[in-house]
Amino acid sequence: MSLQSLTDTELLGLLRNDDEQAFRELYDRYWYKMYVTAHRKLRRKDVAEELAQELFVMLWQKRDSLRIINLPAFLGVSLKNLMIDYIRRNIQEEHYLDQLRQFFPAETFSTTEAVQLNELTDAIQNALAQLPEKTREVFILNRFEHLTIREIAQRLNLSEKTIEYHLARSTTFLRQNLRDFVTVWVLFFLS
Repeated sequence: MSLQSLTDTELLGLLRNDDEQAFRELYDRYWYKMYVTAHRKLRRKDVAEELAQELFVMLWQKRDSLRIINLPAFLGVSLKNLMIDYIRRNIQEEHYLDQLRQFFPAETFSTTEAVQLNELTDAIQNALAQLPEKTREVFILNRFEHLTIREIAQRLNLSEKTIEYHLARSTTFLRQNLRDFVTVWVLFFLS
């Protein structure tokens, strides 16, 4: 029997019984549509791919508990929620970068120092953007919102060990990627 001839409802029934081929058929039917929708709204190919992928990971992980009547509507609403979460996180990141800029007001620096501050801010923003989404979120909640590991674990519904892993991963990554800027800033403050 060809899975392509089955309806979404029939495929969802197979999916609830852990049928990977049924999942693959649903993925093939809808992934590109979800990607295009996300890309049209966010205008970022990498983010659109990541969100479409995350949508189907969620579908697979919750396959036995989901009771879906209209799959395209469900996927559309779920993708919309993922995009809203993404936008909300980016707004938070911009807010934190604005706070960093305010902490070091440009008028107190010479032109060279202001350029270095802008370069540091850009480097932090670029480094944060390279982190996986969950790792970035954990880092921001810990370092900018000053939440404890326990508070982050409760908010994200993850184990404390997972939060510790994400924090270790993010701080190691940022240390490596911002090493040159740290040296410049140490010299700046010592001079």
